[in-house]
Amino acid sequence: MMTWLKKERRILLKSFAIGVFIAIGVAAYTFAYSAAIQRDIAQNVIRFHVVAHDNSPEEQDLKEYVRTSILQNFADTLSETTDIYRQREHFAEILPKLQQHAQEVVNRHGFKHTVYAQMATVFFPTQHYGNIVFPPGYYEAVQIFIGDGEGENWWCLMFPPLCYVDMTTTEAAHEMLYDAVSYESFRLLTHTENPSTELLVRFRVVEWWQNR
Repeated sequence: MMTWLKKERRILLKSFAIGVFIAIGVAAYTFAYSAAIQRDIAQNVIRFHVVAHDNSPEEQDLKEYVRTSILQNFADTLSETTDIYRQREHFAEILPKLQQHAQEVVNRHGFKHTVYAQMATVFFPTQHYGNIVFPPGYYEAVQIFIGDGEGENWWCLMFPPLCYVDMTTTEAAHEMLYDAVSYESFRLLTHTENPSTELLVRFRVVEWWQNR
């Protein structure tokens, strides 16, 4: 009887150890996959982020005025290159102009808020952009803060320049993203248009890890 119990205990311990190693291996693999995918996307896009003073209707309208005016008045210069390194340098150069323009829009609409513009790497939650879904994580962004910057924000992609693409017609957006990121990243970004269990699970893996 004692010999049988010892054998059973050894089997249980071995099974437990194997299970732990498998779990660690799966966790390590999914973490590495998540990090690689998010890094690939983040290194190849620049987001544009406008943050309202607060959530009152007037401040949210003001945010829309600022966003629309910047996109209209800087359209040529913001979408002139297909090289992210050159575009990053260009954003840094025109950042004071973006801030000044946003300040003029705010003042013109009768508000006295101070506007602040910066380029920073910040955490974004999961974001839907038409039929394209970006996983959470740290992304580089051109940010415009109006006043206290405590209201709801608006965002789009400034590179590739999806800010200027009609997201109800996604072919142009797909072409831009396909050229910017790896094929695996592209598949995940557009997984809602190709609904499959595999892609959904992969996206959830990235989402789960990046949120932690």
